[in-house]
Amino acid sequence: MKKIQLLVGILSILLFTACQGNVEPAPQDETNGQNEEVKEGEQEQEPVKQPEEENKENPPQVALSDFFMKDGTVANFKGEGNEFAQYTAKTKWLNDRYVSIYEDNGGTVMLRTYRIDDDKIVVVLEEGESYDEYTPTDSELEQLKPLYTYLKLPLEKDETFDGWKVIDNAATIDTPLQPFHDVIVLEKRSDDGSINRKYFAKDFGEIKREFKMSEGDEEMTVTSTIEKVE
Repeated sequence: MKKIQLLVGILSILLFTACQGNVEPAPQDETNGQNEEVKEGEQEQEPVKQPEEENKENPPQVALSDFFMKDGTVANFKGEGNEFAQYTAKTKWLNDRYVSIYEDNGGTVMLRTYRIDDDKIVVVLEEGESYDEYTPTDSELEQLKPLYTYLKLPLEKDETFDGWKVIDNAATIDTPLQPFHDVIVLEKRSDDGSINRKYFAKDFGEIKREFKMSEGDEEMTVTSTIEKVE
């Protein structure tokens, strides 16, 4: 009898052990694991900035030297409305900050020398009847005082300086030379009602001038527009 009881006890122990060995481990939540991996990936990735957003944060810088032509360039301007509206403009760089332009309208040669500052271009010399080349030293140039401002940053719409107002900074202008885009248009209105406009394009500088004045019922318009570059 004791042997039978002992045998039954051994069998019970074996059965219990076998049942314990067949118990499967609890399944892990794969979804949670995937979510954690996705979250980690999202944290590592930086949001991609669109070009428009980058332009707003880092607007393109304007180099004022781009509003002059290369040294030795001669530009011809077609004139309308006045015999002296037609002229040629020769560009002469004196150094990296000073540049002279000789304008010959057939009646006289006007010399203007410009200084390029960080935020503006100023005229430091303006002389008519300038038939000889102006060759100052750097020291002589530094002693010249500004006469007036030619261009000033920022070149944004409605900005003003020295009586001039930026009325457009993305205009498209057709000229005998070529069409120009992103043209900056300056306007000055005088007390007599006359209107002066200047048009500037990158790598060319001044590409057009326009003068308008009303006399009674008639309106006089004089323009000088770039038509050839040599």
